[in-house]
Amino acid sequence: LSDGQVTYDDGSPQTVDQYARDVASFLMWASEPHLEDRKQLGFMVIIFLLIFSALIYLTKRSVYAKAGAH
Repeated sequence: LSDGQVTYDDGSPQTVDQYARDVASFLMWASEPHLEDRKQLGFMVIIFLLIFSALIYLTKRSVYAKAGAH
């Protein structure tokens, strides 16, 4: 690699350091191409678990409140 070999449309610097960062980013993506999908799925699972936990807690409160009233 040497400076000036690649032209960037967005005006990024044409340096060996920038090329090395680009190659490293590509290799990271190539090693785990589904990383973003897994992160999104994980976020959705956490949201589901929070909602489910709240519903279970409210149900428990309701059941035991009725049991204590008798």
